[in-house]
Amino acid sequence: MGSEKSMGGETADRAAMTFFASAAEADRRIAGVAAAGRVVKALADGGGRELRLAVGDGAPLARATLDDIDRLRGAIAVRIVAGSALAAGDIAVPAVVPRSSWEVVRRTAKPGDGLVSRWLNRPISQRITWLLLHIPGARPIHVTVVNALLALVMVPVLLLGGQAGLVVGGILFHSASVLDGVDGEMARATYRASESGAALDSAIDMATNLLFVAAFTVALALRDGDEIGWIGGWALGLVILGATLIARRVRAEGAPLGFDLLKRSGRIRGPVDVIFWVVQTLSSRDCFAFLFMALTLVGLERTALSIFSAVATLWFLYLLMSLIPIPRAFRGAA
Repeated sequence: MGSEKSMGGETADRAAMTFFASAAEADRRIAGVAAAGRVVKALADGGGRELRLAVGDGAPLARATLDDIDRLRGAIAVRIVAGSALAAGDIAVPAVVPRSSWEVVRRTAKPGDGLVSRWLNRPISQRITWLLLHIPGARPIHVTVVNALLALVMVPVLLLGGQAGLVVGGILFHSASVLDGVDGEMARATYRASESGAALDSAIDMATNLLFVAAFTVALALRDGDEIGWIGGWALGLVILGATLIARRVRAEGAPLGFDLLKRSGRIRGPVDVIFWVVQTLSSRDCFAFLFMALTLVGLERTALSIFSAVATLWFLYLLMSLIPIPRAFRGAA
């Protein structure tokens, strides 16, 4: 069957075999991952034990392709062979790969996306992701770092830029909300999602939210010198306290850090579900970032902060309700 290169230890008597006409076909990058790597990942997820990866022209695979195979093979053994003939007992497996990078990227949306994320942010972020995945070496962590730097730039702009600073700060905050989708999309498209990466992303998101609300509130309080500072301070306090409660709950359950405790899906069946849906939608980062940007652009920055304060109050009340244990006697009825 020609020369062989083994990756992953001993092989079993029976193996799956998939075929690429040439090394160039196996090396083809699809959303940042080699076609051969995607086939190996599919077999690993399906519970396979061994794969013979046949390359028709016998040319060596690129180093990046070998790295993808090694990263994605899991516990299966992979043998790269030259030729196309099946060995005795081999099971032929078609090399089914996506036709294009965009086919992969467009499947990276999340079922829990809010209205703004689904119709505005996600179409933009996925196009950014598609572009970045054509850059060799681009990783989700690079986007996460850029988002953190964007938050650091946003604060002095809000505090020192006057009315123009409020507008630019709102635009930067919404831009960070859009970019927030890119690192997750890249991770899902390239099979690099991890609990540590998700936790870091959540922590930066929450820090960005708090920094924006704090800087926005201080800027308005210094400019107007009235109750608006107390309104923003109330909202900020509730968000900090709520985030702390969520973090403690998540830590107690041993889950990775995240702030989606109140997110839920399903049919709206009554007034309570309608109220919850409105609060959930308005309190989601994508929605309130867009709200701040849009209202600040038309000179209604005080209105934006007041709306956010009201929504933060309702959000916190729902959070408390979700954290209160339901007595055993009422669980059946609930």
